[in-house]
Amino acid sequence: MSKPKDNEFETYYIPPNFIEGSTLFGGLFKLRNAIEAGILAVGAGLPVFLLDIPLTTRIIILCLTALPLGLLGLFGVSGECLSSFIFAFFKWIKNRRVVGIVPEKETPAKKVKKEKPERKAAREEKKGEDKEPSMMAEILGVIRKRSAKKEKPAPEAKEEKPRKQKQREEKPRPRRQQAGTDFLNPAAAYLPIDKIENGIIYTKDHRYIKVIEVVPINFLLRSAREQRSIIYSFISYLKISPVKIQFKVLTKRADINKHTEIVKQEMERETDPHCRMLQEDYLKLVGRIGSREATTRRFFIAFEYEAFGRRGGDEEADAVSSLQVAARTAVNYLKQCGNEVLMPENEDEFTVDVLYNILCRQESSDVPLSSRVEEVVSRYVEQGKSTDAIPCTEFFAPKTIDFTHAKYLCIDGLYHSYLLIPSDGYKSRVAAGWLSLLVNAGDGIDIDLFLAKQPKERMVHKLGQQLRINRSKIKEASDTNTDFDDLDGAIRSGYFLKDGLANNEDFYYMNLLITITAETPEDLEWREREMRKLLVSQDLNVCACPFREEQAFLSALPLTSLEKHLFGRSKRNVLTAGAASCYPFTAFELCDDNGILLGTNKINNSLVIVDIFNSKVYKNANMAILGTSGAGKTFTMQLMGLRMRRKGVQVFIIAPLKGHEFHRACKNIGGEFIQISPASKNCINVMEIRKTDTSADELLDGGALEKSALASKIQQLHIFFSLLIPDMDHEERQLLDEALIKTYNKKGITHDNASLDDPRNPGHYREMPILGDLYEVLSASPETRRLANILNRLVHGSARSFNQQTNVDLSNKYTVLDISELSGDLLTAGMFIAVDFVWDKAKENRTVEKAIYIDECWQLIGGGGNRLAAEYVLEIFKIIRGYGGSAICATQDLNDFFALEDGKYGKGIINNCKTKVILNLEDEEAQRVQNILHLSEAEVMEITHFERGNGLISSNNNNITVEFKCSDLEKSLITTDRRELQELLRQKEGIQA
Repeated sequence: MSKPKDNEFETYYIPPNFIEGSTLFGGLFKLRNAIEAGILAVGAGLPVFLLDIPLTTRIIILCLTALPLGLLGLFGVSGECLSSFIFAFFKWIKNRRVVGIVPEKETPAKKVKKEKPERKAAREEKKGEDKEPSMMAEILGVIRKRSAKKEKPAPEAKEEKPRKQKQREEKPRPRRQQAGTDFLNPAAAYLPIDKIENGIIYTKDHRYIKVIEVVPINFLLRSAREQRSIIYSFISYLKISPVKIQFKVLTKRADINKHTEIVKQEMERETDPHCRMLQEDYLKLVGRIGSREATTRRFFIAFEYEAFGRRGGDEEADAVSSLQVAARTAVNYLKQCGNEVLMPENEDEFTVDVLYNILCRQESSDVPLSSRVEEVVSRYVEQGKSTDAIPCTEFFAPKTIDFTHAKYLCIDGLYHSYLLIPSDGYKSRVAAGWLSLLVNAGDGIDIDLFLAKQPKERMVHKLGQQLRINRSKIKEASDTNTDFDDLDGAIRSGYFLKDGLANNEDFYYMNLLITITAETPEDLEWREREMRKLLVSQDLNVCACPFREEQAFLSALPLTSLEKHLFGRSKRNVLTAGAASCYPFTAFELCDDNGILLGTNKINNSLVIVDIFNSKVYKNANMAILGTSGAGKTFTMQLMGLRMRRKGVQVFIIAPLKGHEFHRACKNIGGEFIQISPASKNCINVMEIRKTDTSADELLDGGALEKSALASKIQQLHIFFSLLIPDMDHEERQLLDEALIKTYNKKGITHDNASLDDPRNPGHYREMPILGDLYEVLSASPETRRLANILNRLVHGSARSFNQQTNVDLSNKYTVLDISELSGDLLTAGMFIAVDFVWDKAKENRTVEKAIYIDECWQLIGGGGNRLAAEYVLEIFKIIRGYGGSAICATQDLNDFFALEDGKYGKGIINNCKTKVILNLEDEEAQRVQNILHLSEAEVMEITHFERGNGLISSNNNNITVEFKCSDLEKSLITTDRRELQELLRQKEGIQA
């Protein structure tokens, strides 16, 4: 195979099984089927020949009896031989039952015994005592106490007893006895799990299993080079992974309980009625999306302890140690693939929760594990049983498991069916991550991939032996027979496997089991049909598991144990590279419980809930929104701003263009809309030294650092005047500096911060100078007369509204500063005034979350911008994290955004934004973004074809395509679409009429 180029996607080979059963009739039928067909035909035909009837009648009877039976034996049923199918049928007939708590008929009133008051009181008291411990303590206590009851033999006895005798004595009691004495739920006794301790699952057949959870990555949108690197890293892990390993993908409706609980708590704290209405509307939106559209996926790896070459010693301790080492190894190797392995604080609780989510899909979505624990403990107390001996399976076992149906089973009202990909059902050539087709199939589709590593020496011997047999067979076969092609394929497969083993690859048997769940049998049948269509469209064959649903159910548990018949029917030989091509962790989800909903992931339909203030996940809370005109930047900004305000985050929006688009939303949620323009009454005094609340800093640091507030303010004023007077030379800057100090001195303000306090009004600052005061100082000196003449426009000219004290309030949690009425040099100067104002407010309390939105950021840092202003904005993005804030910029002119000083400031802002939102871009702009954000060709193609309402979110080295979601109320507040505004106007006119 030639080495692919960096931009070429690599394909992997999954060879046909090199060992196949013997065939007859040119390869049409398997030998076992032919033997069974012969037995049936002879058995049915022999009595006919013994009858004294005419030959014609005998032939007719044979055609009606022996011939159909022979054909049935040849073709089998559902892809398996007739005897195996019949055996499975009778076994199902024997074992069909309902396991679990079967609802009983109501007991007649006369048979109900009254409980004595004192006994009832004692029971209630005991019940209250049992409920006091926390969930974690409850689970640990129950599981460990049960484990502790199994006393280990003394060291002396251990040495005297033979190993086999010891194993017989340590076997658990028969299941019936356990169900009768320890279990209230028969389904808990049915499960093949004995106990859970140290995060290890102890099975009833004396095996040890460890389960870990893996966070996926967005594999599909990676470049060919990145995908190859991930697969090679995954190969490295498979080569040192345990012998038997199971990858499980659990897909279910998105669990929005935690998020909705947080929203309800925020509603209780909210005092503004407008925001409460917004919160209620948001809650309905989340509930609607979560119940109808959104799904979530969890990825697990289960591996089994293998005691190869170990003799004597404590097997249990060795198993625990080995599995813990295997878990840490998985963490290190999967990190090279870009995956994170979750490391829970309490491994026992985590393992119980995993099994609870797998076995009780519906209940786990509505009832958290803590409530389930309390329920189980309460039932044990009511039955008068000790809570110290509750089996761990009681906490995650379903109420009922119905095995009475041939094609499906029912668990707590949810219907399950199982599909297998048979040995000959795979494609020979596959792409990297091809399993993502099944992983992202949708709600109710779970995947179990089993890999069993085989001993290399034994497989090399078997390969050589089978190759010799197949070569001798092909010499005798005609090249027109179907058997010739099968033998030729088996020989080619054998040589491929032999060469791979010689090149340091390992030999695996791979099995793929698909679980389909639905709420009704009709939906289950529909999903199964759709799944078959999907697989057939990708050249994959699939078969059902009739009469073997129970075996498939047990195999789908994360216990690395695939039932023998299912294993034999679906095993496919594969080398390490082919096994790695099945890399399953391909459905990245961006879902933070304490965040804001942005929409749904277009690839896997999961919820996109982002909490950019979570410092454990994101290095900073900054964000950049990039998009062409009309792509929806303003809509996206306001949607995020409204939802941050709903969470209680203080939001500042600076709108240099089309500020009227922000007015409707601001006023309807009780926000503050500040218009800065020559015609507006609102004013922000650019020369004001603002009093900031430093109480939080004093409590945290024991007092604020002493620094001159005047010097800091004059430094900011130099930036303002450089925007207003771009051609100011160094001498004029020095003269301006002296004039500023003199102006403040006239008001009694010096570099001593104590001079700021107003002696006539304690707790407040002195009256601050305005631009008119500075104008007088500049006019008094001939050297600064030019500066005064330019400043005159803001003092006595058309923009004299700037020459007054600040008359706006920034205490509102949703503030919009509209500077869109300014133009030319006044626009950049006015934008700086607004940024400077909110920046001072943002620095007040480091413990309070706040967000500064700067729309059309290119106005300050673009090609026509000023270097000092660009430095100021870049500084905000660099250090706002230290003040507990977020800086969010939006821009549409990317060429201008990256124009100043060869894109130094544009790139600096992008690099200091951990999260980027890219909306629709033109081809030229998309190519530029590709180089800066290192996007793949597939992602660039997506960006250039995005419709309004869609975007790409890039965060933590993962990129996802999102369909933004908003409610009707939010849409009515922030839409800028002309037709939607017309419809909104008609609705308003109708209400008034």
